[in-house]
Amino acid sequence: MITLQSARKYEELLSGEVEASPYDYATLFKADGYLARQRAKARFKLLKVLDAKLRRVLRPDERVYFVTSGSTMSVSEHFFVGWLAYYLNMRALVFTTDRVLLLQINGGKKKVRHLVAQIPNTALASVKSTWSGSCRIKLMDKRELNFVYVPRGDRKFLAEFLSGIVQGTAAPFTTQQPHGVDNLCPHCFVHVPGFPLACPKCTGRFKSAKKAALLSLAFPGLGHWYLGDRGFAVFETLGGGFFWLSLVIGPLLPSPDPTQPRPDAGYWITAAILIGLMHSIDAVMTHHFARKGHHPDGKAPEPAGLPPVIAPAK
Repeated sequence: MITLQSARKYEELLSGEVEASPYDYATLFKADGYLARQRAKARFKLLKVLDAKLRRVLRPDERVYFVTSGSTMSVSEHFFVGWLAYYLNMRALVFTTDRVLLLQINGGKKKVRHLVAQIPNTALASVKSTWSGSCRIKLMDKRELNFVYVPRGDRKFLAEFLSGIVQGTAAPFTTQQPHGVDNLCPHCFVHVPGFPLACPKCTGRFKSAKKAALLSLAFPGLGHWYLGDRGFAVFETLGGGFFWLSLVIGPLLPSPDPTQPRPDAGYWITAAILIGLMHSIDAVMTHHFARKGHHPDGKAPEPAGLPPVIAPAK
């Protein structure tokens, strides 16, 4: 019996005795031509990474038709965070019979992280590939999500495949119903509206965006460390440390030239403003990223009916 984790290449899942699974392998790994086969190999690797968690998120009888990856990045994120925002916003896009699941992954696409969200199929107005190289998902509440770095072939396939699912751009838009991105509890994967401190179903706790912002206000990087973005936190801490070393610690050290004048009051006022501005910007951006979803704070009791998390076989 061939399983997803035991298969060494995707072709093994298209023939022979394959275990029952929630994946439509024929659609997932449809590949005509060399480039299409390379993309199918990439989807195969990504699906293996997602498998253990995805099986817990999926509902009974829900089937997966397609997976790909992409990153969202707003103008403000690009301006204040730069290319690192690409890694913080990396998502696996999982298209199922009912919805589009957005699972946070790391930049190397080798690890699933905590944030999980969904877009119901009834919320989709259109999915298309743009001239700028992004996959644009338009929602029924008129919002748009632009995913960059989605493979071109995948963007084209999604636009064609979802043509019978999306509501169509001519459908009446509405703001009266919750048609949009729903953040899911990272413990039991139910929709949790707003930003409470715990899941109303499983009581699993979430990390506080306010606490993350206050930590970053105290010193850059502490908020992202608290949220679990350790690599980005180290980068921020090094940047903050450089500012403090250059503007505060350096001028306080004894100068080898005794004739060199010491910084005056005007210098210290300017340094305080610059450091306060840096800390404030970092706090605002940390709060922004903290509200990208529900970050788990510790572990919750295993929800009834969900299998335990099993790490994928290597």
